[in-house]
Amino acid sequence: MRVMITVFPARAHFLPLVPYAWALQSAGHEVCVVAPPGYPTGVADPDFHEAVTAAGLKSVTCGQPQPLAVHDRDDPGYAAMLPTAAESERYVAALGISEKERPTWDVFYHFTLLAIRDYHPPRPRQDVDQVIEFARIWQPDLVLWDAWFPSGAIAARVSGAAHARVLVAPDYTGWVTERFAAAGPAAGADLLAETMRPLAERYGVEVDDDLLLGQWTVNPFPAPMNPPTRLTNVPVRYVPYTGASVMPAWLYARPSRPRVALSLGVSARAFLKGDWGRTAKLLEAVAELDIEVIATLNDNQLAESGPLPDNVHTLDYVPLDQLLPTCSAVIHHGSTGTFAAASAAGLPQVVCDTDEPLLLFGEDTPDGIAWDFTCQKQLTATLTSRVVTDYGAGVRVDHQKQSAGQIREQLRRVLTEPSFREGARRIREDRNSAPSPVELVSLLVELTKRHRRDKEADR
Repeated sequence: MRVMITVFPARAHFLPLVPYAWALQSAGHEVCVVAPPGYPTGVADPDFHEAVTAAGLKSVTCGQPQPLAVHDRDDPGYAAMLPTAAESERYVAALGISEKERPTWDVFYHFTLLAIRDYHPPRPRQDVDQVIEFARIWQPDLVLWDAWFPSGAIAARVSGAAHARVLVAPDYTGWVTERFAAAGPAAGADLLAETMRPLAERYGVEVDDDLLLGQWTVNPFPAPMNPPTRLTNVPVRYVPYTGASVMPAWLYARPSRPRVALSLGVSARAFLKGDWGRTAKLLEAVAELDIEVIATLNDNQLAESGPLPDNVHTLDYVPLDQLLPTCSAVIHHGSTGTFAAASAAGLPQVVCDTDEPLLLFGEDTPDGIAWDFTCQKQLTATLTSRVVTDYGAGVRVDHQKQSAGQIREQLRRVLTEPSFREGARRIREDRNSAPSPVELVSLLVELTKRHRRDKEADR
């Protein structure tokens, strides 16, 4: 069968999907990755196609490079799509969102919805039109679409393909969509449905649950990470892939003392300056330990840190699936991708988190958008740290409240107390109990036969 994978054009969204594409391709199915060309502003990757071809996959770039609708103010109505405190609080009250549920809402409203609006504004974009037109011409049997790029569902409807969401983050859109449905009209318009309506109407497609949530959902996240929904989930093992590169020679041999990876992500450093003093405190914390630290940090993240400790070696980038198997522990920023890579390696984890809410607001000014993003953590840091500590597989550290000495003692515990290695083993066993991407292929074929519109099962 023909499989079209379509994603928000950023490496962080594409790399988790590569193992699915490999599995399908190796089973004899025709696979292509379809996306807009991106744009050089730090949100979408302008050279996105290079990540696709580096993974050995067919890349289809649709349309011409175009500024993003909201972040780059390309849509005439961009100001109305900016997240505001007043709108957020109004929906929190209308939907009856509790304090415990608030982090899930905050990530959806302040980040997920904003990213979706960048490619799905009221005035449909030429690059997204071309994604849909490609599907009409190529006639895929199955469309796998990134939950942050839901035009893939419209492409499937137009071409008659079966289609499924693939989660690259916990299911914020599924949770919020169900919340709007439960609250009814009194809560106001479903934000995701209204965002997708102009593009759907352009193609004569009904905005219903299948369009917003897929005919099924491929979900690689362990149960403790998933917000509660009643959706049809197809579980799969999260197989880490963090890019193709030559393995450096120093990774071949076993280190002479415990090696600890320090990784604070590659997404935020593209558009945030500095690191809130977090990097400097972490480097101070590891300086007095008899360990070797491999820190994947760039000059931006190191700008506030001063001289490096003797036991710290920095690299701009090294794939985590190469580095982590050689380590005794990992210190990281709480992304689901790094969590998954550490879990696959069976490593104890030190997760950086803070107690503050995760908020992003934008105000339209004559000089451009004034962004208010004062939160000093990654989008999923609180969720990831909770899962890690619940498993007993590591600790949570807060650079705002803990001293370098306190963080040092936490890391020392993780390296020396056997209970953390046991917790890491439990996470890895739970991960390995889910079907691999290879085992998923036959189910995808069966589901495609069941849901596609008058198509042959194979070509």
